[in-house]
Amino acid sequence: MKQSLIKFFNAYWLKEYILLWKYYKLSFAPAKKPLLVSVIDHRRNCQGLTDRFKGIVSVYALAKAMNIEYKCIFTHPFLLSEFLAPNQYNWLPKADELSDSLKDVRFRIMRKEPSVKRLMNILPSRKQVLVYANIDYLEQINQSFNQQFTWGTLFNELFIPNERLQKQLDYHLNVIKSGEYIACVFRFQTLLGDFQEYHYKSLSDAEEREVLLKKNVDELLKLVQAEQCTVLVTSDSSTFIQAISQCDSIYTLPGKVVHMDCVTDEKDEVYLKSFVDFFMLSKARKVYSMGTKQMYPTAFPFYAAKVNDVPFERILID
Repeated sequence: MKQSLIKFFNAYWLKEYILLWKYYKLSFAPAKKPLLVSVIDHRRNCQGLTDRFKGIVSVYALAKAMNIEYKCIFTHPFLLSEFLAPNQYNWLPKADELSDSLKDVRFRIMRKEPSVKRLMNILPSRKQVLVYANIDYLEQINQSFNQQFTWGTLFNELFIPNERLQKQLDYHLNVIKSGEYIACVFRFQTLLGDFQEYHYKSLSDAEEREVLLKKNVDELLKLVQAEQCTVLVTSDSSTFIQAISQCDSIYTLPGKVVHMDCVTDEKDEVYLKSFVDFFMLSKARKVYSMGTKQMYPTAFPFYAAKVNDVPFERILID
């Protein structure tokens, strides 16, 4: 009985119903035009930047396959338009395009949904369908609609760095030159005790932390020696960045990194760092993700590589 109650109150259909009645109102105003809308706001946890991009690109692909107008609401913990602008497709909704009426809106929460069918089942719709998604459904969409969409092409149709972000990219690219460097990403999460992310715990023993740090530094230096070119290194650990920042042929990007689902009260400059990292990775000659079994096999560099279709390789450190 207890498990049944837990399952009932955690059901997405119930959460969607609550969202609708909590944030929308009864109205007899004329219906607004149908839309398929990606939503990243304060009402639901949306995870990190990569998962947000995965959901956005997937919903846009579905809209494109079904010939439905697409928009994106990204307001938490910053406005996406502070860093990215529409490129070939205008995903920014106008103020008068969005309905606030119960009868015009439907929600779909797709977090942890392995299949896109639950969203597809209500499309096409005469209503505005607001979607919380953080999974890459592109392969399923291509199969369902006989399409050959690629992730990077869709991403670039939607987004281009705005002037603020582009200025940062131009500065760094002027130093290390686009396409003339490789990139390597290290994702420690909380292991070294210098990053905040959900409930994950750091290594309690200082010697363990030092061993983990040294393993990653040593493996990076092997890569530098083998490649004989500049290596851009990004990491969520300031401890690791500090340890390798003075090494020859290594280039690091200044600034603090935070997990945007866990730290929601920083200045925009802090969140800007994640976008600089992402786009700088996308312009490398090749992108690596490196780490031990203890470390998280992050998708951040994998999707950054997809933006410009550059080679990606994951290296597991023994």
